[in-house]
Amino acid sequence: MHRHHHQPRHQQDKQNQHQQRKRNINSNYRLNNCHSIAATILFLICMPWSSMKTGTNNNSNNNYVLAFMTAGPSRVIGSGGTQHKSSSRNERNDNDNDYDKDKNQKQIIVVGGGLAGLSVSLGLVKLGYRVHIVERRHDWGKRKGGTYLMQPNAIRALEKVCQEAMDPLYEMGVPVPNSECKMYAWWMVRDSLLKQVMLMNNNISLHMGWSFSDIEDDHPDFIKARFTRTQQTQTQKDDDGTNTQIDNEAEDVLDLTGIMLVGADGVHSAVRASLDLAPATQTGSVCWRGSISITDDDDDDDDDAIDNNNINNARKLLAPLLTSPLLTTGKMVLGYIKCGPYCVVGLKSFHSKYPGVMTWTVNTKEPDAAVKFSHPRDALGAYLDSITKNDNDDDDDDDEENKKTASLIEAVLELADPEELHHSLPFVTIGLPEENQDENANVNVNANGTTGWGGTGRVTLIGDAAHAMRSAGGQGGAMAFEDCVVLARILEQTQALSGGNANDNDKDSDNDTVDDVHHTRASIETAVLEFENSRLPRVRTIWNDQWERAERAYKGDFKPSRTEEDELKYQAWVDKGV
Repeated sequence: MHRHHHQPRHQQDKQNQHQQRKRNINSNYRLNNCHSIAATILFLICMPWSSMKTGTNNNSNNNYVLAFMTAGPSRVIGSGGTQHKSSSRNERNDNDNDYDKDKNQKQIIVVGGGLAGLSVSLGLVKLGYRVHIVERRHDWGKRKGGTYLMQPNAIRALEKVCQEAMDPLYEMGVPVPNSECKMYAWWMVRDSLLKQVMLMNNNISLHMGWSFSDIEDDHPDFIKARFTRTQQTQTQKDDDGTNTQIDNEAEDVLDLTGIMLVGADGVHSAVRASLDLAPATQTGSVCWRGSISITDDDDDDDDDAIDNNNINNARKLLAPLLTSPLLTTGKMVLGYIKCGPYCVVGLKSFHSKYPGVMTWTVNTKEPDAAVKFSHPRDALGAYLDSITKNDNDDDDDDDEENKKTASLIEAVLELADPEELHHSLPFVTIGLPEENQDENANVNVNANGTTGWGGTGRVTLIGDAAHAMRSAGGQGGAMAFEDCVVLARILEQTQALSGGNANDNDKDSDNDTVDDVHHTRASIETAVLEFENSRLPRVRTIWNDQWERAERAYKGDFKPSRTEEDELKYQAWVDKGV
C-alpha cells in the first residue's frame, strides 16, 4: 500500500525577534521566557527561573544539548535513515541499507517531536527498539504558551514511560490545592522529555526539519516512510523597499524503514491525512494565552511616564492575588471569570515556585470570532464597556464586584506581551468513531465498519493526532501519555509471542540478534488493532466529559454535572490511569 499525503503542511517559522519594552516583562521571571537557546535544557531542569539570565550560559556541560537545540534541519542526533537528493519525490533507491531485515526488526518510526512523540519514543527504547523521531519544525522555537495542568493519571503514566523524565518535574510543578494536580509551563515537560531523549542518542535519532510525505506498507518485513525538507520562508527586500516572502524549495528526501510507524504529529496530523481519516474540526472557540510578571524589572528605558504609570498600577492591582494558584476574587471562581455571554478569562498564579509569575487565557465562543477579533480586548469589549457604562448611583455590591473584575482584566492586558495578544488559537478537536459493539467479537466496531480510531496496517496514531479533545483540565496531554504506556505494554506482549525481546542483554556484544524479536506483519497489525481497541472506550468517555465541561464553562458553570458521589467515583477512575 502506497499512501501519499497530497498537501503536506508547512509552518512558517517566525524569524523576527520581538523588541522588549517596559510592558513586555522581565524575562527572568516569565513563563514564556524567550531566553537564548544558550540557557539550555539541562540548566532549565536544574535551576529555578530566577537563576536564569537571558543570553547567558555558565554551564559548560550543556554544550551537547546546545548543539542540538541550535541545529538546522540537517542536524541529526543518532544514526540511521537514508538521505539523498531527488528531483522526484517518488524516486526510490532500492539498494539502500534500510532494507536490512534484522535492523528493521528493531526500528520504529515516530512522526512528531511533541510531548506524545518524545514520550512514546522513550517507552519504546525501554523495550529495546531503535527509534527515529521525525519533526517538521527546524528548531524547538521559543518557550511560549499557556499552562499545562498535569493530572494524576498523567503523572502516573509518565512515571511508567520514563521515571527519569518525571523526577525533575516533581519539584518544578506548582501544586494545585486540594488535588494531586500540578501546574507547569508546557515546555517544562517537553524539555524534561527532550533531555532524556538526547541522553539516549545511541538508540534514538532525531531528524529536524522534515515533513511527512507518504508511506509504503506493502513489504512483508517492514514499512517505509518518506519525508521531504520542510520549507523555510525567508524575507527579501526588493528595490522599492518592500518585503517579499520567498519559499525555499528543497529537494532533499529522507527515507526511513521499520516494523511500524506511530503518528504523533498533533491535531493537523499529516499521518492522519495519509490514512484518509477525517481532519480536525473547529469547535467554534478561539483562545489567546500567555504569561505576565508582577515583579518590577526596574529597567531604565525611554518609555514615557504615563506608560510606566499604567504598568505599575497594573502590577499593584494584581500582586495581592498571588497567594493561591487558582485565583478566587471578584467574579473569579477557581481561576476563571465568566465575561458576558461568550467569553471566559482564566488567571493562574505560579508565585509559590516562580515569584510574581501569572498565566492568563481569554477564550471566546462568539460566532466568527476568529475572523472578527484580532485582539482579546476586541472579544471582551462588550463586557468591559457594559461595566463602565453601568455606573449606578446605588453602587451595590454586585456592581463593585464587576468593576473589580474588569480592572483585573485590564491590568492583565496592560502587562501582557503584545505578540501574544495578537496571536489567537482556534480550538479544534478530532472526534472519535461512534460506538457500535459487535455482538460476535470482544471489540468495539465503529459505525463505518472499522475498529480502533483509524490506524491501519502497521500505522497507528496517538495523542492529539488520534483524539484531540477540548481543553478543560489537562486530559488531552494525559491521554497522550496513557497511549504511550498502553502501546509499549502491547508491543512487549507481542515481543513475547514473537520469540523474544528487542533488548540485547549483552551490552558489550555487537551481536544484536541474540534475543531479537522477530515480528511478522500480522503480529504488528494485530498489535495496532489491540492497542486502539483497548484504548477507545476510556478515551471516548473522557473525551465526552471534557467536551461537556468546556461547554458548561462558557455558561459560567465550573462545577461537575454529576452528583458529588458520582463525580468522586468518576475522578477516582480517571486518576487511577492505566
